Amino acid sequence: MLPKVRALLGALCLLLALGVARAAGPAEELQAAARHQGLAADPQWLQLLHYTSSWRPGGIRNFVDDATFFLSRRGPTDPAAELDATLQGLLEDPAIQCRFPARRAWLQERLPGLAAGMPAASCEEYAEWRHVLAVNRVVLVFAASYLNSPSSMYGHTFLRFDSQSPERETPLLSWALNFGATVPPGENGFVYAWRGLFGGYPGQFAAGPYFEKLREYSRIESRDLWEYELDLSAAEIDRLLAHAWELRGIRFDYYFFDENCSLRLLELLDIARPGHDLAGRFPYHAIPIDTVRAVIDAGMVSAVAYRPASRTTLRHQIGLMTADERTLARSMADAATPAHAPALAALEPGRRHLVVDTAYRFFRDRAVHAPTTEALARQNFALLQQLRQNAAGAAPPPPPRPPAPEQGHRTALLGFGGGVADQRGFAELEWRLSYHDLNDRDVGYPPGASLNMGRFLLRLKEGGTLQLQRLDLLEITSLGTRDEFFQPWSWRVNAGLERQWTAGDDVLVPQLNAGFGWTRAPTPGLSLFLLATGRVEFNHARDRELDVAPGLAAGLRLTTPAGVTLATADHYHFSDGDKRSLLALRQNLPLGTNLALRLALERHLGDSDRINEASLSLRYHFGP
Repeated sequence: MLPKVRALLGALCLLLALGVARAAGPAEELQAAARHQGLAADPQWLQLLHYTSSWRPGGIRNFVDDATFFLSRRGPTDPAAELDATLQGLLEDPAIQCRFPARRAWLQERLPGLAAGMPAASCEEYAEWRHVLAVNRVVLVFAASYLNSPSSMYGHTFLRFDSQSPERETPLLSWALNFGATVPPGENGFVYAWRGLFGGYPGQFAAGPYFEKLREYSRIESRDLWEYELDLSAAEIDRLLAHAWELRGIRFDYYFFDENCSLRLLELLDIARPGHDLAGRFPYHAIPIDTVRAVIDAGMVSAVAYRPASRTTLRHQIGLMTADERTLARSMADAATPAHAPALAALEPGRRHLVVDTAYRFFRDRAVHAPTTEALARQNFALLQQLRQNAAGAAPPPPPRPPAPEQGHRTALLGFGGGVADQRGFAELEWRLSYHDLNDRDVGYPPGASLNMGRFLLRLKEGGTLQLQRLDLLEITSLGTRDEFFQPWSWRVNAGLERQWTAGDDVLVPQLNAGFGWTRAPTPGLSLFLLATGRVEFNHARDRELDVAPGLAAGLRLTTPAGVTLATADHYHFSDGDKRSLLALRQNLPLGTNLALRLALERHLGDSDRINEASLSLRYHFGP
C-alpha cells in the first residue's frame, strides 16, 4: 500500500511542477525570444528607458533618477533585466499595460506572441487623458533668452499639443508640456543658479494651458516666442504621447547645461521618430537654440510662426509715433482724463487709435508687476473707454518679423589670431563653450546682451612662452536701453582669470568684477553706456595681494552693415592707491553667419605700465 501512496504523491508533484512550468512558459519563451533578437540592446529600447552612452567605451548610464520608473531593481543599470521584468509584468498585471503604453506597444511590434498572452486591460485613465488632449499637431516652442533669470539666460523650449477638438481650435487653449526644475518658492537667484549648475534640483515634466505660458513668457518676462510646427504623423504623435504618459511624476536630476528642458524634449522626439538620435548629439551640453537647429536639420519642422512679446509690440508702436504723440500716450497711461481730449481730437483717427492703444498697452505692461488696487482698476476702465471711443481708423501694424533665432551664429567658438603686445609678437587660440558677446552679430540674439561661459584664451608669445591669457568662467552683460517709457538698469558681472600688467609683467590673477548703470540709444544702432563698477582681485605681484577697487566703465556700441564696433574705457582705483585703466576699440567684421574677423586695439595704463596691444583674429562659430 505504501509504494502506491508514494507513487501517487510523486505523480501529483510532477503534475504540479508541470503546471508551474506551463504558467511560467509564456514569459520565459518571450524573454528568450527577446534575448535572441537582442532587444535589450536595441537603441529604441534604450531610449524608452533613457539610457545613454557613458564616457567608458561600450558603457551606458541612465538619466532617470526615480526608482518607480523601473520594474526591476536592476533596471537603472541593466536594460536586459528591465526588459525581462517588463515582459513578466505585461503578462501578469493589466496595470502594467496602462502604466507603460509606449513600452507595451514597442514590445508588441517585435514580439508577435505578446499580445495574445496579455490579460485584458481597459486603461480608462490613459484613454480619458488622450481623449481630452485629442492631439492632432505638435509644436516645438522656443522662448527667447531672458538674462534676468538664471534658468532662462539661454532661452527655453517646450512642446505645445494642438487639438482637433472644436472647443480648442485656437492654440491659446492648447496644452503645453514643459520640463523644468522643481524649485522651492522664494529661492534666491544666486542659490538657484549654483544648484542648477550642479544638479541640486529635481526635474519633472508638467502640463498646463498654453495661455499660461504666454502670460509667463510674453507678458511677464517680455520674451518673444517662436513656434516650430513638427511634421509628425499620427503614429509618431501616438508614440510621443504614450511615452509622455510614462514620465508623469518621474524625477530626473536637472542641470542647466546638459540634463535640461531641451535634452528631455529631444528624447521625446527620438521616441516619436526613431533613427535620428537627436539627444545623442548633445553628450556634454544642450543649449536650447542648438537643439532647435537639430530638430530643423532632422527635417522635422514644417512651418515656423513668430509670436512677439507684449513689450515687443509696444516698443514697435512707440517707434511709429512722433515725439508729441509719445508724450501724450505716456501721460494718458499715467492718468487718462478729459484733459487729453483736445490733443486727441487734433489727431487723425488712425493716429488717435495708435496713441490710445499704445497708452493702454503701456499701462498694462506696468500693471503686470503692480498689486491690484481700486485706482488701478479705475485707470484700466478709463483707458478701455478711450479705446472704444477712438476705435476708428486702421489698427497699428504688427511689429516686423525679425530673423529667426536659428539664423544666428552657432553657440561655440574657435578663434585663431595674432598680434603685438609690448613690442613683442604673439599668436592666440581662443575657445568658447558658449554663447555670444557684445561684438558678435545680433542676428538671432538679443541686442546689447552678452553671455559667455567657459572662455579660454591661450597665447604663444615671441620667444616660445605659452601661457593662459584669460579664462572667463562666467561673463554676463545686459545693456537695457532707457527711454521715456522704459527704465531698465544695465549691469554686468564677470568671474575668472585674466592677465594684468603689474610692474612690467603680465600676471595671471583671479578676479571678480561687477557693474551697474544705464544705457541710452540716441539713434538706432548706437548705444552709449555708463556703469559704476567694483572689482576684487588677488595679485601676488602687488604689495596688497588681495584688494578691492571701485571704478567706472563707459562705452559705445555701434551696429552698421560693416559689423559691430565696441569702444570701452574701464578705470579702477585700488584701496592701496594704485590706479589702472584699459582703453579698447574692437571691430567685428562678419564674413558669413558663422565666420568673422575681429580687430582689437588696447591700451593698458597703470601707475608704472603703459602697454599698447593690437591683434587680429579669425573667429569661427560652430555647434552640434
